[in-house]
Amino acid sequence: MSAPSRLSPILQRWDWLVFLFLVLTTLPGNLLFRRALFVVQAPNPLDDSWVLDSTFKASRGIWLGKDVAFTYGPLFQWLSSLPARWMGVSMGSIYTTWNLLPMWCTFLAAFLTLRLLLPEQPAWKRSLLLILLVVFWSPADLRISFAILCFSLFFRGWGAVRDGRLHFRLFGTGAAVLCTVGFLYSADTGVYAVAAFAISLLGMAWDIRKNAPESRKGASPGSLAGTLAVFAAASLVLTIAINTLMAGAFDFRFWKNSLVIVSAYRWMEPEMMTKASKVRLFLILGTGSLLFLLRALSGRKLSTVASSGFLFSAFLFALVTLQSGLVRSDEGHIALAAFALIFFSGTLLFSFDSRAASALGVALAVVCSVALAGPAMAFRPSATFHRYGEILHPSTECPANFRPFDGACWPSDFASTLEAASRHIRQNSSAGDSIFVFPYQNLFGIASQRNVAGGVLQSFLASGTYLSQLDLQGLRGVSPPLGLYMPDERPQFDASWFASLPIDGVSNFTRSPEVWLWTFQHYVADAGISPDVLALRKDDSRAASISVEAQPLRGAARSLTVHKRSTTFDLGEPGWPDDGADFLRLRMTVHYSWWWRLRKPERLQLELARSDGSRELRSFLLPPNVESEVWIYPWPESGLANFFGQDEKRWRPEARPAITHLRLWATPLDWVSVRPDAIEVHAVETVRVHLR
Repeated sequence: MSAPSRLSPILQRWDWLVFLFLVLTTLPGNLLFRRALFVVQAPNPLDDSWVLDSTFKASRGIWLGKDVAFTYGPLFQWLSSLPARWMGVSMGSIYTTWNLLPMWCTFLAAFLTLRLLLPEQPAWKRSLLLILLVVFWSPADLRISFAILCFSLFFRGWGAVRDGRLHFRLFGTGAAVLCTVGFLYSADTGVYAVAAFAISLLGMAWDIRKNAPESRKGASPGSLAGTLAVFAAASLVLTIAINTLMAGAFDFRFWKNSLVIVSAYRWMEPEMMTKASKVRLFLILGTGSLLFLLRALSGRKLSTVASSGFLFSAFLFALVTLQSGLVRSDEGHIALAAFALIFFSGTLLFSFDSRAASALGVALAVVCSVALAGPAMAFRPSATFHRYGEILHPSTECPANFRPFDGACWPSDFASTLEAASRHIRQNSSAGDSIFVFPYQNLFGIASQRNVAGGVLQSFLASGTYLSQLDLQGLRGVSPPLGLYMPDERPQFDASWFASLPIDGVSNFTRSPEVWLWTFQHYVADAGISPDVLALRKDDSRAASISVEAQPLRGAARSLTVHKRSTTFDLGEPGWPDDGADFLRLRMTVHYSWWWRLRKPERLQLELARSDGSRELRSFLLPPNVESEVWIYPWPESGLANFFGQDEKRWRPEARPAITHLRLWATPLDWVSVRPDAIEVHAVETVRVHLR
């Protein structure tokens, strides 16, 4: 047998080999050597907390979606926690492995999608495209990769049903299963999967309407309608089955929580788009649009990705997935949002058959990948060398200025705080107790081997009436005996590790005032763990001892019409009480047109002028078109920790200058922000709390 014939089977499976190569290059050394320590160079108590806490909760049988609400669902929690639960749950094992299986599934989704969309192309082309997509473009996030795979499966499935190659009952049931799996992974993945099902149907209908008569042969309106009916019926059955597993057959809590989180995302977590991100977004959008247009004008239409229906629906689906990047517009979310358009553009460049066009497309893809790939790419060759270095020489000792704690190496002062908090919680609670953390440092839960209670995974996410009440319901049901409170500090380069920072410029008290007020009514200060971590002790009798006095400020109520994108409204002199006040409370409604659902709201701020001459802008959030309350603590928010003391005289520092003037600001975050039509200020009140 000649050499070419022996190599032929291998060459035909190059894409399989590349997939296996990607899996092997991401294999962490700590997975093989369990005594190895993971070095946490720069701990992030915000994002690290949900990563650590979700796995710790899984090890204790507490599941996202069933027991606690979060952006991600139980399938993500199961995948991300499986390796650590197999190794033995520790902070080090979670850091090492939490993204391992989701990342491998991302590679698998990309691999399968390319085989679906480019089956007629040689394996080496699919292999090269897979490398380019993963190394240069992929955010290593299964949410968008799974949605792209669903779209490709649905588009091919509709075509197979149309041609009679696939029974509509099988396709409708399979599509319902995939959409349900999407919701179980994360709420936004489920929404994208349903959108993929609907948009791929539009693409197939476009093909039937626009293509030659021979391509319409076999199209059966009855089978298409039957598919939709089966999809609806199967989705209903799966919904009831999941309800039964979560709570009860007709308890739709999981679905309601998921949809509330998705809908709240647009007004709760908007972020400004920088000039660099704007240029990058429009460059990707312009390049992708041009490639779709050129492919539509090219000759051969027999391949899947060259059909007019695919070009129409794939481009529409890519525009839908861009929405998340328009709302939260940092580099990472822009990369995530644009990945569908990049993925489909790559398949177009690799879909040509002629040697000249194929060579030009491949060369263009390589050049664009090298020149345009952004800093947000997740798969870096340097990380691969580091992982293999850990396999050859595993770290069993912490470097200088680091200390070990629970399988990981932490900066020494960070580890000291973890040890102190863990020791205090263990000494003052039993193993089966839960603790309470405000606003987001849930990593203290796994550090002390205690579950962090609450209906929402991190309390800073409890924005708006529904999510706040959901979080409080979880707290009331467990009634944790101990809590930890980290008051906000101003962002500084020398800020300590555990000081809470305002999220997107909005203080955590203003984000979740109902949760803070409930904590204030049911907990008292117990001990200071560190300058930024206050230990709290449960005291339900405190609620009966606290009285709240509200006093409306004169002339504050009014209806304001917004004519410009940047607008300020003078609310006048509030007439601050002579005996002072503790909080400002505003009841407001911000009216937006329906455009806010495709864009994002403006930034709302309250300007505070004080009697000492100082001025400050405080950002706040409001759900559009809903009357809501805004709570503001008008002085440095580190002072909020004083309110947990048992002596009211210590609640208020002597130097608290009165508020002399209020002004409301409505300004765009960026070009995506939509101008509100009107702002109704129903009331502005001062609130003072007393301990009877």
